[in-house]
Amino acid sequence: MAKLKFDKEWRLWISLGAVFAAVVLYLYVASRPPTEGGENLWRVIKVLDSRQVSLKGSGNVVNFKLAGLKIPQEQEEQIRDFLSKNLDTQWVRIKVLKEGPGDVREGLLYLSGEDINARLIRHGMAEIDREEQGFDVRPYIELEQEAKREKKGLWRDR
Repeated sequence: MAKLKFDKEWRLWISLGAVFAAVVLYLYVASRPPTEGGENLWRVIKVLDSRQVSLKGSGNVVNFKLAGLKIPQEQEEQIRDFLSKNLDTQWVRIKVLKEGPGDVREGLLYLSGEDINARLIRHGMAEIDREEQGFDVRPYIELEQEAKREKKGLWRDR
């Protein structure tokens, strides 16, 4: 019977180990969510209604509610369509203002750095809920007044 002789077989094992380490490193980097401004982003998996979306990030799924908006019933379908067209499968950044029951969080949602609440108010799709606690309405007042002046959306007939 012939005897197998392995000269310098350590090179083979080192090469296989290096390939394995490279694959593990690639999978680790590829599986991490993207970041914006040092914060992890969340992927919008579904728009639930005119104020709520379902988000997935770092293995967690949460329902996120837009804070500080008053949406008239006749605008709800239009806003839901708007959010679906602009947010479905997009990566967004969130700023949580309140933790709700279960996995519901409430706060501000940003798409490529743009505040979605501000966009809805600027286009006259929603108005500020001045009664909501824990929400600073000051940055949005001028946007609402601008939409009123230009008679956009809700303010068209008023």
